[in-house]
Amino acid sequence: MKQIGRILGVFLFILVLFSLVLPFSALAAEPEEINLGKASEGWFSVEHNADLGVKMKVCVTHATAGKVYYDYVPGTVGYYTFTMGPGNYTVSLFRNVSGTSYRKLLSRSVYIKELDPLAQYRVSTTEITFSPNDSVGMKAAELCEGLETDADKLVAVYNYIAANFDYDYDFAAKVSAGGVKNYVPNTNSVLEAKKGVCYDMSALFAAMCRSQGIPCRIDRGYRAGVYHAWNAAYTGGAWVSFDVTAGVCRVSYEEAGSLDEIVINATAAGGYIKQS
Repeated sequence: MKQIGRILGVFLFILVLFSLVLPFSALAAEPEEINLGKASEGWFSVEHNADLGVKMKVCVTHATAGKVYYDYVPGTVGYYTFTMGPGNYTVSLFRNVSGTSYRKLLSRSVYIKELDPLAQYRVSTTEITFSPNDSVGMKAAELCEGLETDADKLVAVYNYIAANFDYDYDFAAKVSAGGVKNYVPNTNSVLEAKKGVCYDMSALFAAMCRSQGIPCRIDRGYRAGVYHAWNAAYTGGAWVSFDVTAGVCRVSYEEAGSLDEIVINATAAGGYIKQS
């Protein structure tokens, strides 16, 4: 009996030891990767479950066209697009070491033979988030129900945001004062709050349009000397620009009846700085 007791004691000790070690082992086994499985469709994802709270960057390098950097929040799944056409790409994840210094953690390469130039403007990304079953996708479906043309859908989405949202002047002041950095809109939160700055409005407009299959992007430039974000959507064989924030900021918004009423002259913004 004593021997059986000793065996049981050893067994229980091992069991307790495993219970203590397992969480750390499981944590170490969590995925840390750059997933290029959807590269041919124009996008990829990044997931890194260590270094929580540390600044990180994703770098997308095209062999001949250059490179672009995106912010990444560790502990999340980030979605990004290939924006420089077909060719050899390298995707790298960098961790902030100090100040403006970063160290490379992961790197993956892929060759994309063919890439639909509009593919990147149809998918959900970290910046422009939607799905068929989230509040953004469902609200867009509701607004566009029964509408047959992209033009009518664009007008419906624009009218909804312009008529129901408010501009967040307090948050804008914090951004201008440098109190907010590395901000990325959460489109579902913006939809729920019905409030935001130009970046929020543009991200939500793009997400709703993309959820309806309409290629849409965020453009950035200067208007009246102020850094600004607006949208461009591909419809009728061409890119046309919209500034839904302008509609939101009107004292009294009158619902638009056609696409022509909401299209803006993008060149008046002083030139693009970035497109996404």
